[in-house]
Amino acid sequence: MAKFDIESYDTVETRLARFWEKHPEGRVLTKLEFHDERRFICYAEIYFDREDTTPVATGYAEEIVGASPVNRTSALENCETSSIGRGLANCGFASLGKRPSAEEMLKVERYNAEPRKPVKEVAPIRVFTEAEIKTAKTAIDLINISPTVMALKAFWEQYKDLAECKVEGVSIKTAVNNRKKALGA
Repeated sequence: MAKFDIESYDTVETRLARFWEKHPEGRVLTKLEFHDERRFICYAEIYFDREDTTPVATGYAEEIVGASPVNRTSALENCETSSIGRGLANCGFASLGKRPSAEEMLKVERYNAEPRKPVKEVAPIRVFTEAEIKTAKTAIDLINISPTVMALKAFWEQYKDLAECKVEGVSIKTAVNNRKKALGA
């Protein structure tokens, strides 16, 4: 990637100062749209007058926790600032003709030096029906009195689709493993 001249990009602070100078009765609203253990996505709305009901511009930004020295401790704050910078650019406060802010261009440089790690997929949490919970309770009761490992295998095959269903804090999977240990297997 070609090098860029950081001096040719506005900072968000510069954009905000120009905005407040021109629109002292304006307002800037931000919202955290998404977060997990690795990243934040923020949204900003820019209003020229605090009484307006519709923003004149919006902006989104994303930051990855630990992707820079600032993001090791302040990824959310950095994300919020970036969303404001994008919103301000979207309503004409990027005077140097560059839509990205200086902060965003530094982020591009960081990402090129150390690409992002893929986002870890998280399996959805299964919610069991009352009928499934009742079936799991019966299965756990039977597993707890199962006389042989062979009988446990049969219970497992019959109820493995409910393996993670918990009754009083114990799942079918845990009940099978506990009974295996009790039988010495």
